[in-house]
Amino acid sequence: MNPWQQIPSNEYEAHMSAPHVQQLQILNEIFRKVLDQFNPRSICVLGCTNGNGFEHLIGRETETILGVDINYKYLAECRAWFAEDLPALNLVCANIDEFEMSNSNLDLIHAALIFEYIDVKRAIHKVSNWLRYGGILSVVLQLNSETSEPVSETPYESIKNLSSIIKLVDERNFVYTAEKSGLKEIYSTQINLQKGKKFYVGYFKKMEIFKIIS
Repeated sequence: MNPWQQIPSNEYEAHMSAPHVQQLQILNEIFRKVLDQFNPRSICVLGCTNGNGFEHLIGRETETILGVDINYKYLAECRAWFAEDLPALNLVCANIDEFEMSNSNLDLIHAALIFEYIDVKRAIHKVSNWLRYGGILSVVLQLNSETSEPVSETPYESIKNLSSIIKLVDERNFVYTAEKSGLKEIYSTQINLQKGKKFYVGYFKKMEIFKIIS
């Protein structure tokens, strides 16, 4: 069983918001800024957990809201909290490596701390197919740190199991792979975290490929 299926949401949130981690709040703010920047009519959130940041979708003219996560208990909480205020909400329990969509034409796909646990090349190729031309992939990657382990030490035993499966992604390789799939980096920044850690935040636009007709 994937370790993500065994982490209770209260332990995940407590770990991510611990004083020496404080990543839950930062991820929430990153998502708000993405929504304000692009104001999508259709959005997919990969690894949505229990809906951290979904409150920022309330009141927007969003016609499609798709959340995907491997943990069905996270999705049950997300549905309980947001289904009434987000009638366009659709939640799917799936392993992203195996998840498929057809004819998606999405405006925005948001993937925060997801590529560390999946097949990067395959996932980028799929994401590119799910976006419309001009659509945006917003990504949060955890960067390698010389002073901290990838998974911070906290009292929550279930979180420790992630150490066996997490694989940090080099942002330069990610950008290269994305561009090979037609996703051009249009913005990037780094956010300093606790204990010397950093996030890479990048926006990638799906570029239309013009065929030359002779």
